Amino acid sequence: MRKSVLKAKPLAVAAVLACAFAGQAQAQTNVTIYGRVDAGINYQSNQVQKNADGTFTRGGQWGVGGNEWGTSMIGFKGTEDLGGGLKALFTLESGFQADTGSFNGSGLFNRRSFVGLNGGFGTVKIGRDLALPSDRVWSIDPTGQQNMSTSTLFKGRNWPQTSNQIQYITPDTMGGFYVHAMYGAGEAAGSFTKGPTGSNIGSSTGLAVGFVQPTYELLAMYDTARDQNGSYDSLFSRSKEITVGGNVTFGPAKLFAGWQNISAPAQDTSLAPAGSMASANKANQFWLGANYQLTPALTLIGAAYHVKLNHDVGSANLFMVGTNYSLSKRTLLYASVGTIRNGSNTDFQVQTGDSTGLTGQNQSTFYTGISHSF
Repeated sequence: MRKSVLKAKPLAVAAVLACAFAGQAQAQTNVTIYGRVDAGINYQSNQVQKNADGTFTRGGQWGVGGNEWGTSMIGFKGTEDLGGGLKALFTLESGFQADTGSFNGSGLFNRRSFVGLNGGFGTVKIGRDLALPSDRVWSIDPTGQQNMSTSTLFKGRNWPQTSNQIQYITPDTMGGFYVHAMYGAGEAAGSFTKGPTGSNIGSSTGLAVGFVQPTYELLAMYDTARDQNGSYDSLFSRSKEITVGGNVTFGPAKLFAGWQNISAPAQDTSLAPAGSMASANKANQFWLGANYQLTPALTLIGAAYHVKLNHDVGSANLFMVGTNYSLSKRTLLYASVGTIRNGSNTDFQVQTGDSTGLTGQNQSTFYTGISHSF
């Protein structure tokens, strides 16, 4: 009984907060409750399950999934006019799995929990927020960061949130030009880059420079995520990343292209077998794709991604096609199919996840579902 009560506490807290903020929203029109619920049906071929005796069981897997098109979330945000063009702002946001009702990660507000100021100088935010790759790369990714996206061949490297963060964003009065900078403190004594003992993570930084116009967008970005010692020791989690890309619109067609490089110079590759994934400490990813607005409600999507790793590890390719159909401004139906073609030494999943036993294997996937925003 006690175990059930403890598990229910986060949901109870969320319910209480929702009621409290709803009451304030009636009194102050600048406080908003918002969110999205995304769920559907998912199939992946050649899934691998490791058994207790060390052997593997392979086969196709059907399931009721969530967050394939976008993250399910609930949030509270608001502003207060302080006069003279200055506003105070806040956001509290939690991601969850619609198929199970469970929260993503630890903490109630696991995606965003920040407060800040906005004015003629731009916007300053302090707290927890999406890191720059999560916040910016979606605009130059043809899938908009679905479960098949630039993050697939980087094993989730483009989906981080960062705590202890300070952000600055230039104002919207610069003719489409913007600068977005962030620093996530490691909070170790005597260091701007290290993390405290036992934390496994250190500081993070990011700088994005972009130019947005009605028919095109350009983006250049550099971001870092360090380990506890302030080093880059893991290619797909604690590494340096460079991103360059953009999109251009021709009538109903929108074309996308981009390049990303990640590197982890402090990763220990001395004991890794030659040519194995563990021996790679650099990777380059390229992509091309398009969206086509067939009707006001129906968008067709196509994309191809290629990654190449150093130290003779090899490469892998991801291909996908999909559709988005808007039933209304808030409700969307979607369907996507895709396949990943691994080289003899690579082990990427077609949807980001555990790749145990997948080296040299290919996978295909299909998912369809509904996404409702409120």
